[in-house]
Amino acid sequence: MTAFYKIAQYFLTIVLTMTVKYKQLLLLILFFAQSSYSSDLPSPSSDTRFSTATAAAYQDLLNNPKIGSSITDLEEIIKISEAAIKSKDSITAIATILSNMPAITQQIHLPQIQKISALALSLHNIAIAETLLKTAKNQGATFSEARITFELAKYHADQGQWSNVITMFKDSGVIENLTKDDAAEANLLIGSALQQQKKHREAMVYYEKIKPESIHYRLAQLNLATANIRQDWWTDAHLAIQRALKASGSERDELYYRLYTVLGFSQLQFGFYRDARESFRNISLNSDYINRALLGLGMAALHQEDFIGALNAFNLLREKNENDISVAESNLLVAFTLRQLGQSEAALKAYQEAIDYYSTLLSKQKEAISSITPNPTEDLLMSKIFLRPETRNNKQLNEIAEKITIISNLQKYSLSSNRINELAAAKQFLEKEYIGIAQELLDTEQESIASYLSQSKFGLATIYDGK
Repeated sequence: MTAFYKIAQYFLTIVLTMTVKYKQLLLLILFFAQSSYSSDLPSPSSDTRFSTATAAAYQDLLNNPKIGSSITDLEEIIKISEAAIKSKDSITAIATILSNMPAITQQIHLPQIQKISALALSLHNIAIAETLLKTAKNQGATFSEARITFELAKYHADQGQWSNVITMFKDSGVIENLTKDDAAEANLLIGSALQQQKKHREAMVYYEKIKPESIHYRLAQLNLATANIRQDWWTDAHLAIQRALKASGSERDELYYRLYTVLGFSQLQFGFYRDARESFRNISLNSDYINRALLGLGMAALHQEDFIGALNAFNLLREKNENDISVAESNLLVAFTLRQLGQSEAALKAYQEAIDYYSTLLSKQKEAISSITPNPTEDLLMSKIFLRPETRNNKQLNEIAEKITIISNLQKYSLSSNRINELAAAKQFLEKEYIGIAQELLDTEQESIASYLSQSKFGLATIYDGK
């Protein structure tokens, strides 16, 4: 279970079992405390199986004269590979790069090498990027060495391999040889890696290196704010968010709304309830953060004992026909708020409706767990079953699904029996891993739903006892 949901569920329990007058409402939506990169950790064994099986299969394919084409122009190699990736033809993309490695390595000093490395890594082919990095080092191509290192660091960050990120940048010369934007992102990467290792003060040093004119400035300030929040330095945290909001200018993108959501929950955490409500009101109804904002708005209203305002926010959430954790929580909070208003009959009905809602939700998820099939390329699980946004966007599941798709594409080609068997074994291993992770995530969500169900039953029972 993520840090947010452990804390959120604990404090939600407190809220719903104590009177508003004495409760400490500390519902922290800690998605804002996550850095800009995921902390999911891939399985080394699955990485090895995938890399070994696909590398051997690509080698077989390159022996086929129909696969790949001889190209010396790096821009043309990039153009063909990008088009293939866009059309979801991973094999052509990688084959184009691999079949022209001699020409690519002969031009290792050119800036296009960075893009070629990035394209290979987007298809989880670390071997190509590492080969290019080794070539750059051997030939003394300092700029290409730095830029390939940067692309590898980004890949490791995306995989949650934070110690690798720090290792990649241990040579200060790497950042010095990057473009201004890439250097800023490199500092963001190092800060994120340190923050994931709970080295918040060290991380802050790197975030502060990113200047206001950088495209990465707002995200750096957001991460700086979360580092301050982790250390209970709310004043500095709020100042960082205000700087990021100011840098947004007239732009109203998802990062802008995320900043206001973070600010709102931080204000809620530290007791600035009126300010929190104002922050949440800045979030667009069309934003992905609107559900969390409505939840926060209702929580802030509860703190102020504005039960009508809280009820309005929670009802707006409850009326949404969405599989979302905030919507799920609102069913319980509506009943709780009605009880604070002294509307016992309405509260009884709402608690019963919450019980029915959570019971149905549990049944649906139990059915989902029992019916998971080894076909992760279907997005049914991700979009329709998981309640938590970070679960639907789980990087580890997405990575495994992408690797299975690559293997499936390779299996369409004529390969030796050894390669066919290796690919089949790797695919089976990945499918099993996917199912295991999906089941674990669903089990975790069920724990939360079961808790809400228990609290709904408890609320219903206490009203009957009071009668």
